[in-house]
Amino acid sequence: MKNILRVAFLVCVVNLVSAQQIPLTSQYMFNNYLLNPAEAGTVDYTPLSLSARSQWNGLQDSPNTQFFSMHSKIAKKMAVGGYVYRDETGPINEQGIQLSYAYHLTVNEKSKVSFSVAGMLFSHNINRAALKLEDSNDDAVNSLTVNSVSPDINFGILYFTDKYRVGISSPQLLQRDIYSNKLNGETNDLARHYYLFGEYKFEMNEKIDIVPSTLVKYVAGAPVQFDVNAKGVYKKKYWFGLSYRYNNAVAALAGLDFKNLSFGYSYDYTLTDINSYSSGSHEIFLSLKILKKDPVSTKKFD
Repeated sequence: MKNILRVAFLVCVVNLVSAQQIPLTSQYMFNNYLLNPAEAGTVDYTPLSLSARSQWNGLQDSPNTQFFSMHSKIAKKMAVGGYVYRDETGPINEQGIQLSYAYHLTVNEKSKVSFSVAGMLFSHNINRAALKLEDSNDDAVNSLTVNSVSPDINFGILYFTDKYRVGISSPQLLQRDIYSNKLNGETNDLARHYYLFGEYKFEMNEKIDIVPSTLVKYVAGAPVQFDVNAKGVYKKKYWFGLSYRYNNAVAALAGLDFKNLSFGYSYDYTLTDINSYSSGSHEIFLSLKILKKDPVSTKKFD
């Protein structure tokens, strides 16, 4: 029975490969660069960020994902950035890298627009040995190409001020083929994704800020998804937030800033039938701010 479940799991993953393919974290609102390469250089420091996520704890072969990212301004109007990630779900193992360039245009003294293009490279692998098939000559599995590498492109635009930002991005523009079937020549395509993100900061008083945000996600072949989030920030150092992922999960987030270091934790409670088998999802976030500019000099050179 366990072997049958493993094969069924593989078939489901391969058949759904055209749906949501790029793993996202619950704490993306603290690292918007993972959503949009146009975020590069929009802060007055260089963030080095690491996140690790364990999804659907208690469920065998559940997803585990790690991200490392950084971005920085390199000139008055230019910035660069990049991230690497690793995502493992049972026998499916994927790694990826993105390198981006952003150009900033001043709209007025309070707002700017950032345009960005990024190159992406993905590696996709299926570990047949982990399947432990009843029939080692099963053509349905053995005919799959288990290793593939696919280059791709990401494009993003961001309008931002000190109080709010709105951005749209579209990774996997080339929609490359992966996991081809040698018997019938069929392939699974990487689907083009569309992300629309917006947030606004309400300064309630000198100590408390409230920041609502939303993320709308669309992938061809899948229904539109959206998140609604809100976080409260106390003394610019401590935060607590809640997130609702439509028909999927609710999440609680908390964290703090200590000098140039930020730390965050989130817990997701699944709203789908998976919650009968899983105790939820856990994620940690760590960020180091380096090359921080003085606010006075930032205004002077911007």
